[in-house]
Amino acid sequence: MLVIALFVSAEARAQTAIRASCHADGGIAPEQLVSAAQLAAIPWTCGSLDYGSGATRGWLHFLPEDLRAADGATHFVTSISRFDRITLITLAGERVLQRRSYAMDDIRLFVNGANFAIPLPDAGDATSVLVAVERAGSSAMMAEGAVQRATGDKGTLGWSPHMLILLAMLIGLLFAPLIYNYAFYLVLRERFILWHMAMVLGMNAYLLVSSGIIHRFANLGIGALAFLNHMTFLCMVAAGAAFCANFIEPHAISRRMRDLLVGTGVATLIFGTWASLPIEATRDLGNKLYLVGFLPIIALFLAVMWQAARRRSRAVWFQIYGWAPIIALGLERIVRSFGLYAVPHWGDQLIYLTLAFEIVLAALGVVDRFEVLRRDRDKAEARIDSLASLVDRDALTGMFNRRALEARYPDLRADGYTALAVIDLDHFKRVNDQYGHAMGDRVLQETAAALSSDPDTISFRLGGEEFLMLMRGPDIVERAERMRRAISIRIVNEIDGIDAPITASLGLVDTTPGVATTLRRVYAHADRLLYEAKNSGRNRMLSERIQLFDAPVRRRKSERRAGERRAAGVGG
Repeated sequence: MLVIALFVSAEARAQTAIRASCHADGGIAPEQLVSAAQLAAIPWTCGSLDYGSGATRGWLHFLPEDLRAADGATHFVTSISRFDRITLITLAGERVLQRRSYAMDDIRLFVNGANFAIPLPDAGDATSVLVAVERAGSSAMMAEGAVQRATGDKGTLGWSPHMLILLAMLIGLLFAPLIYNYAFYLVLRERFILWHMAMVLGMNAYLLVSSGIIHRFANLGIGALAFLNHMTFLCMVAAGAAFCANFIEPHAISRRMRDLLVGTGVATLIFGTWASLPIEATRDLGNKLYLVGFLPIIALFLAVMWQAARRRSRAVWFQIYGWAPIIALGLERIVRSFGLYAVPHWGDQLIYLTLAFEIVLAALGVVDRFEVLRRDRDKAEARIDSLASLVDRDALTGMFNRRALEARYPDLRADGYTALAVIDLDHFKRVNDQYGHAMGDRVLQETAAALSSDPDTISFRLGGEEFLMLMRGPDIVERAERMRRAISIRIVNEIDGIDAPITASLGLVDTTPGVATTLRRVYAHADRLLYEAKNSGRNRMLSERIQLFDAPVRRRKSERRAGERRAAGVGG
């Protein structure tokens, strides 16, 4: 994209376009000029780039050497802006050969770039050409005015056709950020992504109008084109302000500064729209009023970036590097709007390089910010999962608790955990009474460790000395008995100071796989077996395999009777 923008600047005006050697601000009216002797009544300035305001009347004088350099110029070409009237006068020595005047509505030839062209009077004997512009809307009309020769067709006038192709490619490439921004927004619904899309759309619209590509699709007049040129740039700047306010991290800009930036962007849009309207009261100010309206938003951009940089914002540096060339070029254009100097044709096309650079930086910033926000979101989700895990875990043993059991039982049963065992430590109260609660806690922890040794078993602590196991796989009864015995062995091996062995009783129920049932129903069977084991002398396991059936579907009485008649051989 940047390479294309560099070519755009280099190819801005490849055709020979010759500017006037002399210009004037003010002087007699063009209809009063009847001979070359009257040129002395016009305050000419030659060899200077100070074009003045040209607000009332501006003159351009193409001398014989200018016409020779233009090599048979056929058209006068200048930038699109409002005006009252343009008069072209050809001179042959002291004599006026031809005079033609054009109002805005008479202009029909729009050429490459934000330019229009007027055919020069056909006068082979002409030694010089005068151009008078009444109430030019911009000093650029005088500074950019040039004579140029059309070669082949009118498509060679204005900017180079190669440059126009490059600009069209640049517009096409600018649609890429829209595509990936849309993809980003589907994943991370952040407002700054939408504002970046709006900014890119505004930039595309500005390129479409200012490059002259719009002439290929729409037949608009000078007034409409000048207004669109201003409005598309205004929309881009307003969207850029909102993007900046939402893009930079919340801690890096105060809420007041953020609101002020967005509000100033809207105010710039409103003021610029008003300044672009053909209002008679502001006509003499021309384009200067529109350009000066950008000063507040430029100042606020700088203030926001300064504040964010001081607060160690990461995102703001993408904005600083992206907007700095645009701001510098904008300030230069504001100064130049007063007609103090002119720049080569490629100087105005630098805006495309700066816009492409800003889009590249902003796109990189969006990707970077997306990654930062995604990492922050993943960390937040991990913290939530961790907190949820803490809620589902027993603080003493680290095992899942009753809450986790109730929440996960349907899924675990569907995964094959069809056996349920309830374990209770025998005479655990004596442990607390004889050795203290600290020792009792150690016993519970070692019990949990013994019950967690089987890979196809998930263990839960229900409360106190009562535990529950969900089991799957082969040899469930043998594995459950092995873990029950392991409790006593582990406690003896791991805990010093306990004289008598600590045993456990266990009730195990193995149920039919693939049949829906409830935790309460299966637990009731296992709990009954546990207490039968307790009543049978403790330190033992009782198990049972129960056959579960899906609940029968109740049929309506009429359907049941029909079935009975069919069974009895009676037609129904």
